[in-house]
Amino acid sequence: MTTIKQLYSLQELDLDLDGVNRRIAEAERELETRLSLGLIEESLEQARARLQEIQNTHRDLQLETESQRERSSHLDTQLYGGDVANPRDLEALQLEAANVRHQLEQQDVRLLELSLQAEDARNRIAALEQELADTQAAWEARQAELWEQLEELTDRQEALMKDRSTLAAGVDTIELTRYEGLRKSKGGQAVARVVRGLCQACRMSLPTQHLQRVRSGRQTVLCNSCGRMLLPG
Repeated sequence: MTTIKQLYSLQELDLDLDGVNRRIAEAERELETRLSLGLIEESLEQARARLQEIQNTHRDLQLETESQRERSSHLDTQLYGGDVANPRDLEALQLEAANVRHQLEQQDVRLLELSLQAEDARNRIAALEQELADTQAAWEARQAELWEQLEELTDRQEALMKDRSTLAAGVDTIELTRYEGLRKSKGGQAVARVVRGLCQACRMSLPTQHLQRVRSGRQTVLCNSCGRMLLPG
């Protein structure tokens, strides 16, 4: 005949096994995720792409600026070489030369800005590379810890499952089915102790008749409030 004490002992094993299973699942999830590394790698890739974009823009603008300098030099030669004597032509040349010089000034400012942006991007890349290396090292150390934990937890899981099988074999099939159904519906706790007339699961007071039946131990009694099996404390 199955006693409520047997079911309580089985529950103790099951709760222990639940905890081990949760820790195994957590360790396995952590081993499968590289979230922090992935975020750093993504940021590093973006920073490198940004540097490449800045360098391309700088190169293109530098070529354009060199062409403009040549144009400015050519205009100055025309202006001061004495080949152009017509006042209207000289005025047009002066205006064009002034415009080219203005464009060159703006381009020089822009080239300086791009150089500073490139330097910032290189610093950002260096910082991310260092962060990635540090995080990778920490992750590898954490992986080793997790694998060690998993090995210990798996051994514990196997031992608990063996003990559970042995204990469950001595429990009446109907009572075991009832117990397991309650475990599923009651968050893992099918059996609750009764202490000072209170169910320790729901903390509700039991009627006197209920208490007497629990204390007699001749049958399985359910809490009239939460429906769990009751064990006298």
